[in-house]
Amino acid sequence: MTAGRSPDSRPLVLKFGGSAFADLDGYHRVARYAVRRVTEEKRPLVVVVSAMSGTTGRLQQTLDALVDDPPAHAAAMLLTTGETVSVALLAAALDAEGVRACPLPAAGTGLLAEGPGDRAGLTSAGPGALAEALADCPIVVVPGGQGVDAAGRAVMLGRNSSDLSAVAVAAALGADTCELFSDVPGVCTADPYLVPEARTLSQISYEGVRRMSRHGAKVVHEGAVDWAERGGVQLLCRPFPWREGPDGGTAVGTGPEVSAVVVHKDSDVWRFRSGRERQAAGGRLRAEGLAVAEFDAAGEACLTVPTGARGVARHLRTARRLDDLCLVTTLWADGRTEHTVVPRAEAAAEARRCHALLYPAPGDTPGQAVPPPAKARSPHSGVLVGPARPLPTENRPLD
Repeated sequence: MTAGRSPDSRPLVLKFGGSAFADLDGYHRVARYAVRRVTEEKRPLVVVVSAMSGTTGRLQQTLDALVDDPPAHAAAMLLTTGETVSVALLAAALDAEGVRACPLPAAGTGLLAEGPGDRAGLTSAGPGALAEALADCPIVVVPGGQGVDAAGRAVMLGRNSSDLSAVAVAAALGADTCELFSDVPGVCTADPYLVPEARTLSQISYEGVRRMSRHGAKVVHEGAVDWAERGGVQLLCRPFPWREGPDGGTAVGTGPEVSAVVVHKDSDVWRFRSGRERQAAGGRLRAEGLAVAEFDAAGEACLTVPTGARGVARHLRTARRLDDLCLVTTLWADGRTEHTVVPRAEAAAEARRCHALLYPAPGDTPGQAVPPPAKARSPHSGVLVGPARPLPTENRPLD
């Protein structure tokens, strides 16, 4: 056992979303918090980091401005650079705190995946490389949402998959908990950015949060829930900064089923000629690692597809996109599911109306729209591609 470590030497695993890095001071805040946890608990620590807020989206926009359908592995090579930057910056911030940290690339995580390079499926997680790094350093920093394929190439595990990386690492290392830090207070009954009345749940079952994720809620990655349940890892969803107290986030593991409202704000609605065509397309899209939701609206067979997803056109040839429409899903604790399609501009109001039906409060007026607060985007999110601006046609290289 390394000197100074707790008899319980199972590592801590903490994941920090991009909102923690909305500015450069965020790296110092996370570094100080990590050092405090290691000092107080005397256990090794793995920190899984996302790209600074807004970076991956900016990289995707740059790629889209260049070509319509880039090769999956080229896309993965570009889109994974945001997490690589975060790994390096946090390791530097930890060094400034006087703690030696070991920054690892995707190949050092022990996470193996297969499938399209920009949305590969995680197949296995081995502890070897991470355990070796932890034997030398008290803190190891790894990129979220990444693994390697059979050829040793870095691949993405899909968008918003840092949760999946963190939980798989925790399970591989035998950790009993995995703490997921984000910009919301925990698992909520609706997106608090759209529904200010949303309630933070103190606990929820694996199946409860998996159901929310499956229906489009950006709470915990669905694959992360599966890995946590199989590995017996409890998930603690917390805001950052976080302090011990009665509002300590959400514990995912054992707990009740809950009612919730989900707004599919980052997905487009597509209508098919028949339920059979929709089912076939949905199966192909899921096989490529895309989260889709099938539903009926006004007697029509519809599904949602993530906006801007690469390579989906060939699966949607018989479908029609319903422009400027948004799906709002109500999940009842008794298992019922209700879908409503509304103009995108009215989605927040519809979500508030549905939420008020689930959780009525005195004086609540369902349907009143309030402008949702904007999520923070790092002013440094363009560090890899420069300021956001369209690429002028006359400046594009000629064939």
